[in-house]
Amino acid sequence: MKHFLENDFEYEFQLLGISCHEKDYRLCWAINQLLSLNLTKTETDLELVHKKNKKTAYYSVFEFINEDTLNEYYLISNRSRDGILINELAHLDFFFMVKENYPIDINVLLTEIKKIPFILTAYNIVVDSLVSKENLIF
Repeated sequence: MKHFLENDFEYEFQLLGISCHEKDYRLCWAINQLLSLNLTKTETDLELVHKKNKKTAYYSVFEFINEDTLNEYYLISNRSRDGILINELAHLDFFFMVKENYPIDINVLLTEIKKIPFILTAYNIVVDSLVSKENLIF
């Protein structure tokens, strides 16, 4: 008899998907300039062992925690040499995640991010609709 572990984790963050052909550090710099953030590269990348091929993939992560509001901002790569972080969104290059302690309007951030000249597209993602949303937990 098989037993299944239910995942009751609540995904309490907002997520934007970004498509652009620039390097992660260039996008990070542009977002920092535009939104007055201080995203910096984390010491360790997001590590994921893919279920199909059992390969370990590493995805770059930039983070900023606003000390006044305690809001957390993350820029996460969707691509690595060894796979895609969120397979159902393989057309996207990056995710911009916001974990809120103080309310913000994600649509205002989206409008600002779309102003970056090398952004091809950016849009809001409904996290609960993602099949592989657990890959965004770190």
